[in-house]
This record gives sequence, C-alpha cells and structure tokens, in this order.
Amino acid sequence: MNSIKYLIMKNIFDKSNFGNLKLNSRIIRTGLWNTEKFNDLYKRYEKIASSGVGLIITEIMALHTKDKFSEYAFKIDHPNFVRECKQLAKISHKYNVPIFGQVEFVKYNRGIDLDIDINDLTIDDIRKIQTDLIIAAKKLSFADFDGIQLALGNNFYLSKFINPYFNQRDDEYGGNTYNRMKIVLETIKVIKNTTNLHVNCRINAFDRRKGGIDKKESLEISKLLEKYGATVFK
Repeated sequence: MNSIKYLIMKNIFDKSNFGNLKLNSRIIRTGLWNTEKFNDLYKRYEKIASSGVGLIITEIMALHTKDKFSEYAFKIDHPNFVRECKQLAKISHKYNVPIFGQVEFVKYNRGIDLDIDINDLTIDDIRKIQTDLIIAAKKLSFADFDGIQLALGNNFYLSKFINPYFNQRDDEYGGNTYNRMKIVLETIKVIKNTTNLHVNCRINAFDRRKGGIDKKESLEISKLLEKYGATVFK
C-alpha cells in the first residue's frame, strides 16, 4: 500500500507537458473569484507560484461588465486589466509557471436586454459573444499570459449553449453535437490563428438532466475541442 501511495504522489509531482509548455508538476491550480485587492492578490500569487504548482489558472474573469462575481472580480473591459494581469504573469513566470486566464459569463447582455436566452440569440449576438471572447484572448496575450480557459461547464452561459437540454435552436448552432459546439470551435480557431495562446476548456463530464449531456457526448465534445486546437495533457 505504501508503494502504491508513493507512485501516485510521484506522478503528481513529476514534470509533464501541456501542449508545448513544460510544467514543473501535474498540479493545476484554479480559482473561483477574486475577493482581494490587487496588492494582496499579488502576494498570494507569489506563494502559489513558488509552491511547486505546474500551471496556474486565475480566478474568474468577467467577460461582460454586468457579470459581477465579487467586488474585486477581474473585468476584462476595465482600463487596468492588461496592466494588472501583466503583473500576475510576471510573478508566475519568475518561477517558470505558466498562467491561463479563466473567462466566463453568466448572462449575455444585449443593450437594455440583460438576460437573453440562448435560443433567442441572433447570429449577430453569437458573433458578438465570439468577438468578446477573442478580444479577451488578445488582452491576455498582451499581458504575457500563456493561455485562456474557456468555461464550458458549471452552468455558465456557454455550458448551456452546448447542452441539448437547453439548446433547442433549429439553425446551424443547434441540433447535433458539432452544431451546438460551433460557437466555441469557431472561436478557438480564431484565437489560435491570431495569438500564441494555448486554449483550455473546462467542461462538465455529464449532467443528470434527462436529455442533457451524457458521458458519451462529453467524450465527443472533448475530441472536437482537441481537433480544433484546444490543448490537452500528454
């Protein structure tokens, strides 16, 4: 039993590859939302980066301003966003630790309409969401980040868009797995073609809703993401 425990721990702390990134260990740190002023946050990141972690994924970065996860949440359209993120990247890279920005949103805001159902999105709305994600990626690239994490799980907006339980669209963005994933796949393709960022996607393995995503479809989703450029462990 002791030898089994040793092998498990040894694998966790072994160096590994994530795309062309060399990680100091297989430990990936991910955050929920930022509840600290940035001076305190920088101190905490110093501790995290120096701890032996392999990859840092930040707290949630709000794609849309009206998604306020906490008082000190990252807001991608804030004037100081790039400068503040550049400092996080500098701290992480000092310890040879890559850093990804976790980008999520709860609601799509169309002007005064603050809560648009995924089935009511127009093609222009879809293009606006994709553009906002690409702009977020560009800003993270300017801030010297190594990657972006697109949130496709945890009941955030895109997790519902790709889920057949919620997505009842009858156009090219509804129906089969590929069509429901197109909003994400097209976005990944542009990010990969226009930046040097790695793209990581956080998905639900399955849900318990009748007519939702099952294990078989989550595997199909994962294969599509890899095919279109999402980075996976090797």
